[in-house]
Amino acid sequence: MEGKTKRLTIIIVSVMALIFLLVLIFGLSGKREENNSAENKTETTTEANVQDILSTGEAEVLEPAEKDTLTLSFIGDCIIGSESGKINDGNFSYMAANSPHTYFFEKVVSELSKDDFTIANMECVITDRDLEKIGKDYDPAFWYKTPTSNTDILTLGSVEVASIVNNHIGDYGDEGYDDTVVALKSHGLQVGENLKPLYIEKNGIKIGLLCCNLWSSYNVSYIEEALETMQNECEYKIVFFHGGEEGIHEPDNYKIDACRYLANSGLCDLIVGSHPHVLQPMEVVNDVPILYSLGNFCYSAANYPDNQTVIFRVELKKEENKVKAETELVPCYVYTGYMNNYQPMIMPEGEDKDRTLALMNSKVEYRVETTASTAEPTTVAQPTEVPSATLPQEDDYAEDDFYTDEEVFQGVQVPY
Repeated sequence: MEGKTKRLTIIIVSVMALIFLLVLIFGLSGKREENNSAENKTETTTEANVQDILSTGEAEVLEPAEKDTLTLSFIGDCIIGSESGKINDGNFSYMAANSPHTYFFEKVVSELSKDDFTIANMECVITDRDLEKIGKDYDPAFWYKTPTSNTDILTLGSVEVASIVNNHIGDYGDEGYDDTVVALKSHGLQVGENLKPLYIEKNGIKIGLLCCNLWSSYNVSYIEEALETMQNECEYKIVFFHGGEEGIHEPDNYKIDACRYLANSGLCDLIVGSHPHVLQPMEVVNDVPILYSLGNFCYSAANYPDNQTVIFRVELKKEENKVKAETELVPCYVYTGYMNNYQPMIMPEGEDKDRTLALMNSKVEYRVETTASTAEPTTVAQPTEVPSATLPQEDDYAEDDFYTDEEVFQGVQVPY
């Protein structure tokens, strides 16, 4: 009896062990299928994210918002060379040959990099050839040029567009002109030539830039004719002109009349001027901002140029198929040493900045005309009084240093 009971116990234990083993086997198999199903579901979801994410709504895709503004910066006269291309100790050409080319714009490049396009008046010939100077029937006269290796001074400074409509681009004739265009374009800059509309498009906004001369009212009809050809080609038309008497902070009467006429014509949306080598104020006529002169910027033609300039910032935004503009003035020094070190710098808060903004926002008024010619003057008028402490002393410079008659102190002086 006892043996029978023992055999029965063994059978029961064996059966239970078999049942447990079967349960374990089926349980693992089910788990594997569940895992496979989950993996398949994950793969399907991933595929859906790639192919059908917008239609299925199973996940959210955040795409970067499209930029709907176009920002421009205008800067004044840039001469990135020297008279006749000479290299004298301490002059621009010497500095360019012995310094990193980032030096010249290093104190303003962060500001200029904020825009989409920086537009400069580039006022010297770029050539590596020994070209003959053109004749000039006035005295003193100057011829400015620079080697092609200096062109990257502009691009390293975040300049994208160069106007070559000025009274020095022809200093070395047609060959010098052509060399300049080739040098600028080969460095990736867009070039503004006289009365040839330059179209620029970005972020859904297309502008037209008309670079031109404005030496007298005679030029107005040609500007007007060119603007008429631009009306259906772009959404925002800009006149960037060169002309006027040098060294005077008030615009010429003819220039006031011409700019106001163009503003009231409805043919342009913005007018910016260069050439006087000093700032002249701005005004708004018929919703068209007019800045009569930007002054100098990176400028080598004087040891003591007027030491205040601006970056003229224009932000364009399209609203209801119409481009609207907001403007801003960023006051700058032209140089930052005892004398011109060819390195403009943003003005900090203070009296100099306030004085510069006050000048730019002063009322534009007609002035009593002088006998000075506006037909391409070449020198800055000598001030009636120059503080003796600001003038170079006899032993400050070497005998062979080259200085033009334009080298007179006229503005804010910044110490080292």
